[in-house]
Order: sequence, then C-alpha cells, then structure tokens
Amino acid sequence: MDSSGAFWQQTSKVVEASYEITMLIAKSKKSHNMGETVIKPSVLRAAELVLRKDSANKLSQISLSNDTVKGRIDEMSQDIKDQVLDQVRASPVFAIQLDETTDVAQCYQPLMYARFMSGNSVKEEMLFCYPMESYTTAADIFQVVSNFSQKNQLSWDSLVGVCTDGAPAMLGLQSGFITRVKEKSPSAMGTHCILHREALASRTLPAEMRDVMNLAIKVVNFIKAGALNSRLFKQLCVDMDSEHQALLFHT
Repeated sequence: MDSSGAFWQQTSKVVEASYEITMLIAKSKKSHNMGETVIKPSVLRAAELVLRKDSANKLSQISLSNDTVKGRIDEMSQDIKDQVLDQVRASPVFAIQLDETTDVAQCYQPLMYARFMSGNSVKEEMLFCYPMESYTTAADIFQVVSNFSQKNQLSWDSLVGVCTDGAPAMLGLQSGFITRVKEKSPSAMGTHCILHREALASRTLPAEMRDVMNLAIKVVNFIKAGALNSRLFKQLCVDMDSEHQALLFHT
C-alpha cells in the first residue's frame, strides 16, 4: 500500500473512532464537551502509559470537541430519521398516532408516531416532536402535520388510520384534526387512544366499583402528596415484607 492509501486508511479509522465515541456520549446523555474534557485526555494518557508515545500521538488526531460531537450527533439523528421515513414511504399503508406533551417551560409539543409495514412485521416509530410557539388549535396542529408530510413526501393516500386522544381539537366534527385528515384521506379511520378509553370507561363504572376506585385514588394522592408520606409508606412496605416499596403516581 502506498503512502497516500495508508494516509486515507488512517484518516478513516480516526473518523470511525470519533463516531463511535460520539455515539457512546449520546447514549450516556452526558454533556457534549465530555469527549474533549474527560474521554480524550483519559485515552491519551492510557495509551501513553500502556503502549508508546507515538500511539498516543495517533489517538490525539481524534476530534472530540463540543461542536464536533454535536454535529455528529445531528448527523446520526438525521440518518435514523431518513431510514424511518424511507421505511414509511416504502410501506403500502401506514397509520399515525398524535399525542401532545407540555414541558416544564409550558411549551406545547405535539408528537407523531407512525405504524407501518416493514417486511413481514409491523413497526412503530416516532416521526417528530415539534414545539408550537403560539396557538394549538386543530388547524395549527394539522398544519404542522401537513407540512411535515409534504416536506418528507408522505402520501395521504397511504394513510389508513389516525389515533388521538379525546380533546375537542382532535375529535371536533366540524373542524377537528381527524376531520381535516379525512378531507385529505377519506379512507383513514379515526380511533381513540386506548389509555384515554380506560379513563372514559372509569366514568361509567357501577357504584360499588366507583367507590373502590375513588378510595384508591385518595390513598395514592395522600401518599404522593408529600415526601414524608412516601417515606412512611416505604417503611410500611418494608415492615410488611412487601416485594415492592415504591408507589407509582401515574398507572
């Protein structure tokens, strides 16, 4: 192998090592500058002690700066997104589920998931989480979904199902989100999220079962209302030799 071939092979290995370390940083959910401040100095010092100084010099070529790590995480994220979109576009039909979350800064963020065919199996992946800075009406939410579908060439004709919660903005007969989706894809079937179905079903329980559920809710709310109550409940579970000692708030 000539010198130019060896150079490009070495460069390729350096880039590959940088991506591998970047992936570990991303999976650990640590700060991006961890690579430059912790990982790289540790690797160089270990290489210098265990191997030779020239080995450490080769490893010093690995770029792990904050901007480099961020850029490569963005590249890997975009690659995953492209792979998911390719599979959705290749599927003969697909369905979407739309839900929303409000973060600690009171920012409304709709999330859209897609369920599609991939080979002989059905897969489900998240497509986007988009922050909405102003209004959150059905028209605004539909515009976000429509823009995403148009930008990523998702055909409305292949859409066969839409799953949402029971909010008026979603289920409104005149201008709800599902109504607007059916204008684009008349064959799409609207369904109700199963978690919200359970919440609706709890409202029509017989009197005896409703009393039991209300009592359980009061107990849970009382225990989770303060840190002291939670600690006393944990101690009670320990005294009773209970298998579990923590009480979940949302179940």
